[in-house]
Amino acid sequence: MRTERSISPVFDIELLGPPEGEGNGLYSWGRITLGRFTEEFQAPLIDWAPGDYAAQWLEAADRLAKGAPVAVFVTHMAHAQADYHLGWPAWREGDRVLVQERLFLREQLSGAFDPENPEVHAGERHELSAQGVRISQWELTVRDVIAFLDRRRPRVPA
Repeated sequence: MRTERSISPVFDIELLGPPEGEGNGLYSWGRITLGRFTEEFQAPLIDWAPGDYAAQWLEAADRLAKGAPVAVFVTHMAHAQADYHLGWPAWREGDRVLVQERLFLREQLSGAFDPENPEVHAGERHELSAQGVRISQWELTVRDVIAFLDRRRPRVPA
């Protein structure tokens, strides 16, 4: 007897379930998967709706698949002038994609956070912090990013 096993994706990012909270405290739970690592996060629904996050993630993945050197998967977008934003910069090096989590602090940005082009805030990839501590980093392949696009892109009927 042959059984089908579900293969977990190497790379995925998604919102989970319906929004929770109310007013300026409205958010959706989300999850990012990088190989065997998964992390859940709260995505605020102030300036962005769930579809805005999903669209931004598809755009970032598409840019990487087409050869962009860096893309950012934004997971916390309150409004452009917020004190901080969260995202996952992904740097493409050949067929490898190196991903780190990043806290974008307003006082460290040159101007307001640009949700249309968050890559301008990513900077260079570093493996050590200013204090000499190793920065957590996950390695994917461009094929993993393309597989994400294949799973998550809306299907257009033929």
